[in-house]
Amino acid sequence: MNVETSLAGLRREAPANLGDNVDLATGLADGYRVYESPVGDVAVAFNPLGVSMVRLAEEDFESEFLGQNGRRVIEATPPRGWDGLIGKAIELGRPGSLPLDLRLVSPFRRQILLVATTIPRGQVRPYGWLAREAGKAGAARAVGTAMAQNPVPLIVPCHRVVRSDGTIGAYSLGGQHNKRILLIAEGADPAMLRS
Repeated sequence: MNVETSLAGLRREAPANLGDNVDLATGLADGYRVYESPVGDVAVAFNPLGVSMVRLAEEDFESEFLGQNGRRVIEATPPRGWDGLIGKAIELGRPGSLPLDLRLVSPFRRQILLVATTIPRGQVRPYGWLAREAGKAGAARAVGTAMAQNPVPLIVPCHRVVRSDGTIGAYSLGGQHNKRILLIAEGADPAMLRS
């Protein structure tokens, strides 16, 4: 075989998705898939370290992800075994054994998010409770900010956190309406959920 014959294959076009596959494999981009949830379709971003973002699918997910994470997000298949784990985490409102990529979250916020995963389905806790449980009594406002900036709502159940006066407060995944839908779907008493 001569050199010309050996190199002839290089004239063929590279597969159209080769660049995306390289970006996914090297961590220059995350993948994402759309899942059903009680509040509508959500886009779930992931990489080999874990789930990195959850947002309503109708929003401009790709632009928001790039702006917040500094890398692209590409529609892709989750790592083997994660598809069911992601669906279960959305259903239960806690990560279970699903890994989360919280590299861009401060240690304080990561601690608050971890405590939020302990709130049982159908129950709510005030921001001050989260602060105390995280060893940061008096930091209720900072807890509120951590919940508002939760990159993985539904999986880390910030919808189960309410104001100290019992009103449900804001929710980053579609506002109070969606927060109420989630809490009622989990079995919370609708009469206790004041706006």
